[in-house]
Amino acid sequence: MSPPRRIAQVILDTRLPQLDRVFDYELLDGVVAPIGAKVKVPLRSQKSLSSGYVVGLSDSTDHGGKLAALAEVTTAVPLLSPELWQLAESIANRQAGSAADVLRLAIPPRYVRVEKKWLEGDESAQAIAPHQVDLPVVEGYEAEVWGDLLRPQGRSALYQSHGVVGTLDGGSVPRATQSVSALAAAALRAGSSLVVVVPTWRDIAHYQDALRAVASEDQLSILQAEGSPSERYGNYLRGLSPRPVVVLGTRHAVFAPAWNLAGIVVVDDADSAHAEPLSPYAHTRDVALLRQQIEKCAVVFASLLPSLSVKRWIDQGYVVAHAPSVTYRAQVIPTELSVGMDRDQAPARLPSQAFRAAKEALSQGPVLVQVFRAGYSSGLACASCQERGLCKLCHGPLRIVSEGQHPLCTWCGVPDAAWRCAACSGRELTPRGRGIGRTISDIGKAFPTVPVVRSDGENRVLEVSSKPALVIATRGAEPLAEGGYRAALLLDGAAMLSRESLGALEDSLHAWERAISLVHSTGVAYLMDVTDAPALAVASGRYEHLLAHELSERSALRLPPAIRLASVSGPPHLVVQVRERMGEMFPAVDVLGPVDMGGGSIRIIVRFPYADAHLVTGELRALRNKLALSYGRNPTQRLRIVVDDPDRLDALLGE
Repeated sequence: MSPPRRIAQVILDTRLPQLDRVFDYELLDGVVAPIGAKVKVPLRSQKSLSSGYVVGLSDSTDHGGKLAALAEVTTAVPLLSPELWQLAESIANRQAGSAADVLRLAIPPRYVRVEKKWLEGDESAQAIAPHQVDLPVVEGYEAEVWGDLLRPQGRSALYQSHGVVGTLDGGSVPRATQSVSALAAAALRAGSSLVVVVPTWRDIAHYQDALRAVASEDQLSILQAEGSPSERYGNYLRGLSPRPVVVLGTRHAVFAPAWNLAGIVVVDDADSAHAEPLSPYAHTRDVALLRQQIEKCAVVFASLLPSLSVKRWIDQGYVVAHAPSVTYRAQVIPTELSVGMDRDQAPARLPSQAFRAAKEALSQGPVLVQVFRAGYSSGLACASCQERGLCKLCHGPLRIVSEGQHPLCTWCGVPDAAWRCAACSGRELTPRGRGIGRTISDIGKAFPTVPVVRSDGENRVLEVSSKPALVIATRGAEPLAEGGYRAALLLDGAAMLSRESLGALEDSLHAWERAISLVHSTGVAYLMDVTDAPALAVASGRYEHLLAHELSERSALRLPPAIRLASVSGPPHLVVQVRERMGEMFPAVDVLGPVDMGGGSIRIIVRFPYADAHLVTGELRALRNKLALSYGRNPTQRLRIVVDDPDRLDALLGE
C-alpha cells in the first residue's frame, strides 16, 4: 500500500488576475510546510520561482496531470493564519479584486534577522494571565459601557468627547483618546487583545501617549507606514504570540494578528486616509466588519460625529450609538449668522467680530486658524474675464507658491512670467482662492508682534505650547495645543462646501468638528462664510437632522452610501463586455457611461443595491480574472475595478 499523498494548497503572491486562485503542489519527503508558511513554488510560465503562502493541506487533488513539487519553505512561521486567509478572500469578493493583493497589504515584507530574534524570545512563550490594570474613569461614560462595547459580535458607534487633557508625564492628549484607552484597559483585564486603527501619524502619536497609561511597552504594538520595514515586521510577529496586545496603527493595522481578539476600534472612519488607494481599494470600515464575521469580535466606530455610512447603520439598528452624558465642546459662532458685524474694519478675510475675539484670546494663549487649501493661492484667473489661468506649455493650472513669485504650473513646474489670457489677452492674474501661504501673509500683518506657526503637509507640527501664537493649519494638520486653544477661526467655509465633490458636506463637517475639539471648553470657535442648515448644525453641535437630510437626498438620487457602486475602466472592447454582462444578469443594476478617459480607455459606473451586492461583485471579479487571459501580461490592456469609491463620481462632475 502506497503512502498517502501530501499536497500543499498555495496562493501565489502575484499581481496577475488570471492567477487569482489556489494551486496544488506536491510535498516531497522531508519537506514540512505548515499552513500559513511562506513558500516558493515553480510556475510553468516563469523561469524563476514564485512566492506564495500555504493556505491548506490535503491528501488529494482535482488536478488531472502531474503535480509540480513545492520548491522551498521560506519560513515555517505561520504568517498567514486561516482567519486572515478567509478575510482576504472575503475582501476580494466584496471588492472584485484579488486575494493576493489583500495579503500584500496585510503582511509586511519578511526580515530574517527580526524573525530569528522573535523566534528565540517566543520559544517558551505562554499565554499570560489577564493584565491587572484599573479601568480609567472617563467622565461622561458609565464604567459598564466598556464591557458592553466589547461584547462579542457587537457593533457600536462611540461618540467621543471634545477638548484636551493632561497626561501623567505632563503632556497633553485629545480628550477623545480617553475612551479608547478605557476600551484597551477593559480588553487587557479580560486577557484579550484590541486593534485600534487611526487615520494618520498624528493620531498615532496622540493615541500612543494615551494608551501608555493602561498598556506596558511590551503590550503595545505600533503598525504605521512611517516605521521602518523591520519594525513593521517585528510588530506584526508580536501579534502572533499567545499574549494580549493592543495594536495601534493606520489602515493596514486592521489586518494585524492579535491573540484572543476582543474588538476592533476604527477612529474617525470618515477620514479619507481610511480608504485604501491600492487594489482592491477596501475601506478600513468594511474590512473591520468582514473580520468581525470571521473572528466574532466587537467593532467600535469612534468619532466626534458619525460618518454618513455609520449614521445610516445607526438608523437601521445595525449599529448602536453611545454618547457621553457631559460635553466639553467649545462655543461655536457662525459669523454669517451674527448681527451687527462690520467687515470693513477687519483685516484680510476676518470679520471684525472674529478679529476682536482672536486679539483678546491671544492675550491668554494660542489661537488656531484653519485653512482649506495648501500653497499660497489655490488657483489663478484672469482679472478681466475670470478665465482660469493655465500653463501655455501643458495647460495645467497655475498657482503662486509664495508671495512675490511668478505663477508656477502645478503640472510641469514651469514658471510663467509673461502670461497672457487666451480669451481676452489680459495680462493680470488674480487669485481664485487663498491657500495657507496667502493666509499667513494676510493675517500675520494684522498681528505683527505675535509668533506664527505653520502646519501643513510640508511643515508637520504635532504640538504647540500654551504661549500666545497664531497657529495656521490646513484641515487635518491642526497641531495639539497644551491645554487647548483659546479660540479658533475656521476659514473658507464656502469654498469647502462648494467644491465639486460628493463628500464635500461630510468632509467639511468632520474637519470643522476636529478643529473645534482642540479648543478649550471656555474658548470660542468662529465659523466663516457658512449659512443655513450647516451653520446651525455646527453652532449647536447637533447633526442628526442635517445628516438624515443628506442621506435622504442620496437615497433619492441613488448615490452612496444608499447604494453601492463600482467603477470599471480599461480598453473599450473589455469594458463593453462587462457592461453587457451586467445588463444581462442583473436587471436592478444601473450602468452610467461609458466615458472616454483618453489614451484608448473608457470607464463605466455600475450602481447596484445591497441586496445584489455579493452577486454583482462576485461576477465582476470573475469577469476581471477571465478577461485577463485575453491580454496576458500587458498592464495597459487590463480592467481596473474600484468598488465603493465616491471619487469615481467626483471625477464625472468635472467632465
